[in-house]
Amino acid sequence: MKSKELIRKAQTAKSLRIAIGVGAIAGVAATVLFSSAVIAQDIPKTLKQGMSYAQARKALINAGWQAVELSPNRDRFGAMDYIIKLGYNEVESCSGTGMGFCRFTFTDAKGRKLAVVTVNNQQGQQPRLQRWWIDTEQ
Repeated sequence: MKSKELIRKAQTAKSLRIAIGVGAIAGVAATVLFSSAVIAQDIPKTLKQGMSYAQARKALINAGWQAVELSPNRDRFGAMDYIIKLGYNEVESCSGTGMGFCRFTFTDAKGRKLAVVTVNNQQGQQPRLQRWWIDTEQ
């Protein structure tokens, strides 16, 4: 009887060691996956070229980015005036010719700056997302 009992205890201990080992590996894997998920969420994957600036702005704010708002009482003209009247005080500048690009800046909790550029910034048009990037020069 004792030998069967010892074998059963040994098998139980072995199963327990395996379960603990698997649990530890799963915990490490979960930590790695969670860490990479946080990094991946820095810039929303929902940003798409051509989407409206209103949608892009909302996605950024929901992801924790903050618009760097500037004074609406600064010198402004053309497209920049129109963008500010739409309520987007985070507009930094707009080109006066060509595609009429406008640049906006957002910041995150880590202090990083995200540059966002739009097109279709003229009176009566809906500003559209053109491109975006983490600005390492500012």
